[in-house]
Amino acid sequence: MNKLILLFLLIMPISSMQALAGAKTKVKYFEKPVREFSVILTNEGYYPNRMVAYVGEKVRFFVTSTKKASDCFVLQDHKVFLSAKMGEISEGEVVFKDSGKFKFYCPSSKHKGFITVIEKASDVEEQKRNIASEESRPSYWMPRDYDE
Repeated sequence: MNKLILLFLLIMPISSMQALAGAKTKVKYFEKPVREFSVILTNEGYYPNRMVAYVGEKVRFFVTSTKKASDCFVLQDHKVFLSAKMGEISEGEVVFKDSGKFKFYCPSSKHKGFITVIEKASDVEEQKRNIASEESRPSYWMPRDYDE
């Protein structure tokens, strides 16, 4: 477990390390939002094996392995293939245009995981509802004694 934590700290982006240390960093603005995932392939599978992103975001993957045998990271339906080698970091990116659940896997090791892509709340139309106090007389039955 300590090896995984050490490996994770080694592959964290430098800007994140500076932010954690309290150093002043310049704010970057992107045309499209960017989400980054560090993925580690071990004998047990991918860590993390479940990820979430939003439609329209650019997603960047940093992939490495803790195994001596090389493996891969294939993202279904998005033309992303990255090799996962011990001591090396492979980098790839994709923009998700549709929502859904997409599988990533390696055919040689049979490991798999999923990335769920969802729409932002602002992109979904709000449901229009009538205010109850503005509606006309209620449409439920009442005993005759209560009629006005």
